Amino acid sequence: MGGMGGGGLLDIYSMAWEHLRPGSSPVDWCEGNYLISSNIAEFVNTFSNFLFILLPPVLIMLFKEYGRFVTPGIHVIWVLLIVVGLSSMYFHATLSLIGQLLDELAILWVFMAAFSLFYPKRYYPKFVKNDRKTFSWLMLLSAIAATGLSWWKPIVNAFVLMFMSVPTMLMLYTELQRRL
Repeated sequence: MGGMGGGGLLDIYSMAWEHLRPGSSPVDWCEGNYLISSNIAEFVNTFSNFLFILLPPVLIMLFKEYGRFVTPGIHVIWVLLIVVGLSSMYFHATLSLIGQLLDELAILWVFMAAFSLFYPKRYYPKFVKNDRKTFSWLMLLSAIAATGLSWWKPIVNAFVLMFMSVPTMLMLYTELQRRL
């Protein structure tokens, strides 16, 4: 087993578990660590995410008619926001790399779901032929690809989110200008 550092298969397992270890994330700038609790790294950030768990069920009820008459996909966004809340709680409680990835990937999936539901058809690529279902499949495949790449190389997710945010902001600005 050349190149494994002598431990072979055991080294692979220890490397896999290393990403679950508290403090394994390179990101740590939100608040002081373990100031309030010796078990929770970023106490305020951890518990501020309860809103992501409490509000989406209310939004599911409030948007029941919208889901019935416009698109049931709106409920996917609410469920994904719960996943964002749980993932973010885990990340801020542990500051583990796996928590960071779960947090960022959940945000990416909310972004892609919202994109597939609300992106104006006039901006669709030509090969989509103004078909929202085809565009939604394209967004799903993009989210799956970005997820796979992020597990392979975690830094990819940061670039995917940045890459998506710039055209989104430009599109939002353009749409707001159109409406004024």
